[in-house]
Amino acid sequence: MILIRTLRIGAVVLIAAALIGGAYAGCCRQRERTPDYALVQIARAVQTEDRALFEQYVDTEAVLAGMHEDAAALIADNIDALHERHPSDWFFRHDAAFLRAYMAERRTADIAFARMMLDYYFDDARVPVTKEEGRARWASDEMRAAAASYTAAADPVRIQEGRAEADCIVRGNETTYGQLLPEASVTLELTRQADGRYRLTRVRTDARRPNGFFSVIDAAERYWELQGWD
Repeated sequence: MILIRTLRIGAVVLIAAALIGGAYAGCCRQRERTPDYALVQIARAVQTEDRALFEQYVDTEAVLAGMHEDAAALIADNIDALHERHPSDWFFRHDAAFLRAYMAERRTADIAFARMMLDYYFDDARVPVTKEEGRARWASDEMRAAAASYTAAADPVRIQEGRAEADCIVRGNETTYGQLLPEASVTLELTRQADGRYRLTRVRTDARRPNGFFSVIDAAERYWELQGWD
C-alpha cells in the first residue's frame, strides 16, 4: 500500500536526516540543553544503533503518528495531482473521501509496522517469529542499506518559546538507492522537555516544496518498481 511505502521511505529520511547531527558536534559539547545537542545525540544513536539514546532524544510515537497524519492528509489533499503524476497506481484512482477513511482505518497497523521496523533496526540480532515480523525485519534491513546512500545538511536551528525547527536537505548519492530520492526537503521539529533538553517530535514536509512531498511519493513509486511489485 502507498502509505506503507511512504512510511518506509519516511523512515529512511528520518535516519538520513539524523546524520546532520555531525554538523553540530563542534558547538554543542557544553550546551547539553539545546536542540543542536539533541540532533548530535540522535545522529550518534542512529550511527551506533543505540536504542536507549535514540528514545531519550526522539519521541518515536509522536514522530510516527505525525508522519502518518501528514502523509494521510497530503495524499488525500493532492489525490488529483498524484493520479496525474502516477496514472498506473490504482491507489491514486480513489477519491479523497475514500482515502481519508481507508488511511484512518489503517493507522494503527501502519504505525505498528513502522515501529517494528525500528525495533529490528536497533536490534540486529532479533529473530522474527511471525510473517509480519519477517516483513518488518526485511524492511529494516532495506532501511539500513538505503540510509547508507544518503547525506543531509541543515540550516541553522530556529528556536521560539520552547520549540525548535531545523530545515534539512537530504541528498542521495549515485547508487541505486540514492537515486530513488535524489533530493528531499524535510523540517525537523523539536520540543523542550521539563528537564530542559530537546526531543524530536515531528518530521514533516509539504506539497509546496519542489523537493518535498511529491519527491517522497516519486521515490516510493520508484522503489515499488525496483522491487518488481505490482
